[in-house]
Amino acid sequence: MDEKMIAQWGSEAAGQPSLVLWEDGRASGSDGCNRLMGSWSREGDGYLFSQMASTMMYCQGVDTWLSRLASARQADGQLVISDAQGRQIGRLAPLES
Repeated sequence: MDEKMIAQWGSEAAGQPSLVLWEDGRASGSDGCNRLMGSWSREGDGYLFSQMASTMMYCQGVDTWLSRLASARQADGQLVISDAQGRQIGRLAPLES
């Protein structure tokens, strides 16, 4: 079965942040230090993320912003990322082909 990507933001370069939404409801990516996995759903004009887990890859002991991903919305052509308290914690540009 082919996995279909719905959207991708960030960079494909190693060590750079990225986020991918898959058609089956999975979310995956990296914040440059951690590998991220979880699930997503639509809410209004944005996205909610649940069961997000991170696995340390490169930056031992570093708290990186994308590992606190809870929700996101699109604004000004970017994905604005918020934590569980609704505070903006980062932005990702759409991946250019």
